[in-house]
Amino acid sequence: MSPSQLQADNETLKRQLAEARAAIADRDSKIEKLARDVAMLQDAVKHLLARRGGGHRVPAGQGLLFPEAASLVEAPKAEEAAADDGDETGDSDEDDSARRSLDNSGRKRTPRKIDTTGLPREDRLHNVPEDQRVDPVTGQPLVQIGEKVFEELDYTRAQLIVIRHRRAIYGLPPAEAEHREMAPVMADLPPRPLENCAASATLLAWLLVQKYGNHLPLYRQEEIFGRDGMRLSRQTLCDWALASAELLQPIVDRLMAKIRAGPVMQLDDTPVMCQGGRGAPNFQACLWTYVNPEVDGVAYRFTPGRASAPLAAEIGDFTGTLVGDGYSGNRAAAEKVAGDIAIAGCWAHVTRKFRDAASEAPGTAKLFRNDIKNLYEIEREADEAGLAPEARAALRQQRAKPILIEIYSKAWRLHAQFSDAGLMAKAIGYIRGQHRPLRQFLEDGRIPIDNNACERAIRPIAIGRRNWLFTGSMRGGRAAAVIYTLIECCRLAKVDMVSYLADVLVRVATHPASRVEELLPANWAAAPQAAELALA
Repeated sequence: MSPSQLQADNETLKRQLAEARAAIADRDSKIEKLARDVAMLQDAVKHLLARRGGGHRVPAGQGLLFPEAASLVEAPKAEEAAADDGDETGDSDEDDSARRSLDNSGRKRTPRKIDTTGLPREDRLHNVPEDQRVDPVTGQPLVQIGEKVFEELDYTRAQLIVIRHRRAIYGLPPAEAEHREMAPVMADLPPRPLENCAASATLLAWLLVQKYGNHLPLYRQEEIFGRDGMRLSRQTLCDWALASAELLQPIVDRLMAKIRAGPVMQLDDTPVMCQGGRGAPNFQACLWTYVNPEVDGVAYRFTPGRASAPLAAEIGDFTGTLVGDGYSGNRAAAEKVAGDIAIAGCWAHVTRKFRDAASEAPGTAKLFRNDIKNLYEIEREADEAGLAPEARAALRQQRAKPILIEIYSKAWRLHAQFSDAGLMAKAIGYIRGQHRPLRQFLEDGRIPIDNNACERAIRPIAIGRRNWLFTGSMRGGRAAAVIYTLIECCRLAKVDMVSYLADVLVRVATHPASRVEELLPANWAAAPQAAELALA
């Protein structure tokens, strides 16, 4: 037997041993689960028997909501200047014990710190009365030898005001006006985002950020404004939000065109209920996220459903690689457009499926997850080395491709060992059904290994959905997509949302269409007026 054949047999035996160990781990897990089920049923029987005897036991400590006082946050950092070393450290033990608390196990817990470096400071001097600044022994006046500083966090409440724009009108004196006519002269009003709208650009921006950034529904904002002295209808707030979104639409369209320019576009979706209008039933619409790894920002689009036709309209003239989950509508939409589109899969989806299946077959799940972890380790090394797309693709071919072959080999060998209704069979079946899209990232270093960028952009929508049930109309859904786009782009570019929206709401109507890209948050942040607004 040749050495190469011995090595091949050795690799085969190692693989079989690993799979046998995984099968044993799966069996042990099932045994443990059955034992837990038996113990649970025994406890349930004991509980029922105890209830027959009357009364029940209350676990110790159940009635304690907060068993001990706990300092969860640390007071803002204080600076102390003392006359000598003894004064500086004299009360450190007391301060330290006051700032610390005990956890449930009795161990000392360090409180969380508050970062206030970005806040302005206001000094308030607290001095000793002059008649007390005297040495009680000699009667001589005392001198200042230092100071002790304590920093307290305060909040200045927001305030609504009415700005009266008073424009003086100039014309001829009365005596001369009797003999000839002249049109009055009057100063122009400063630019406004919406004609015949009582709200300033800053108020509109605040309304949009509260609704779409902080997920505060309009009816709550209506109540807050009412408490602050401004009573207006919710419909007025809704009209302001819709009109503002339509004004900002060209900026989002330009961002979507940049994302669609390729060569890679990622997409994901989340369901949103939409009201059908008077007499029509509600229906499930979709809010889509689009990301291009080479473009700063994320775009949201609203469609009346998850069908491939509206998705194809959004994909438009895109040509390149479309990265998404295993949704069949992605491929169907790609086939409806004229561009040449390849479909790439998401290994994060695969990871989650095997994580869910670990409760059913932990050994087998660990085998697959270890291989997937090795794929991500290769990506991490490429990121740290700052590899160009060509070098990344070569690294993937050299190191990731053999791992991928092994994953596929396991998927085809082990699939028959599990029930089709189980989570493990579904996880393995996902790999088998998506094997072509899942290996697409090997072909081009610009293709990401997963779709996490899009899925991160979906999270704010999922959080906000806890505060609202549906969009009021298709128009409302499209408006929400516009504002979500700009707010999320501000978040990614670390741009103040209110300052940005207040500025572009005024500028977008008169800004040259050929230069609308300047108003994208990432570009706006680099412009001179951004720094001026941030300091205002």
